[in-house]
Amino acid sequence: MEAASAMSMDRLFDKIKQLPTIPKLLHELMQSFNDENARIDEIAAKIAMDQVISVKVLRMANSAALRRGNEVTSIEQAVIRLGFNRLRSVVVASGIIGSFKAPPSFDKNKFWTETFQVATIAKTLAQETKALDPETAFTCALIHNIGELLIQSTLPEEAELINLAIQNGSSRVEAQREMLGYDYAQLGAELARRWNLSEAFVDAISQQLDPLSHDPVSKEAVLIRLAVFISFAWNAGVPAQAIIARFPKPLADQLGLDPKSLAGQLETLHEQGNALADLLTQ
Repeated sequence: MEAASAMSMDRLFDKIKQLPTIPKLLHELMQSFNDENARIDEIAAKIAMDQVISVKVLRMANSAALRRGNEVTSIEQAVIRLGFNRLRSVVVASGIIGSFKAPPSFDKNKFWTETFQVATIAKTLAQETKALDPETAFTCALIHNIGELLIQSTLPEEAELINLAIQNGSSRVEAQREMLGYDYAQLGAELARRWNLSEAFVDAISQQLDPLSHDPVSKEAVLIRLAVFISFAWNAGVPAQAIIARFPKPLADQLGLDPKSLAGQLETLHEQGNALADLLTQ
């Protein structure tokens, strides 16, 4: 393999034979986050033409958490039940999941379960700030680790060597930088650029590992960092009160967050993330 330090981002992407692509519908939805005039009826009509995504939207609308009254059998009915913002998040999640074909050795169920946990926490943090759009926060967190998916799905030999380095004590970021010259945040941001996603998404992905070192700071990147911290600690068995006590204060202060308000929600948030992963990865 060519030395990582000598390889530019363009040359690394040139090594990828089949770059993941996102459906036109997904791209339009991602752009609609900045469009106050986005029409839900037009989006619903486009969703109805995609069989795979339609099935997942209907499954979500009929889930135990949302089901009220009769079963939803059409996209139009699902739109009414889910609402525009939640519908958009479901479709984006479905499209991202379908864009990557990871090898059998990659535990995609674990990956998506943890990702949805982070996204659900980020959405709640955004609601607590009252200054950030919760659905944008959810989507930023949902795609925060697409660089990891890119490595696993398109660079399997390098991914295996990175995994071995991690087993031998390296951090994931260190191993990726040593092997590829870049980490998953840098690669994910570049993929988002090539997908022509908005700068808000690109900045959230690129800054996530150390958001306070950037100027201006992406508040969505701060949310991602906090959500990853909470999810990792909770999955490691750290009690809620201990998580709150160790909360990264500089990050919380950046958003004006009081972590104590989250103490009673952590278990519920993880359960919600698990439920979303179950619904959308089937």
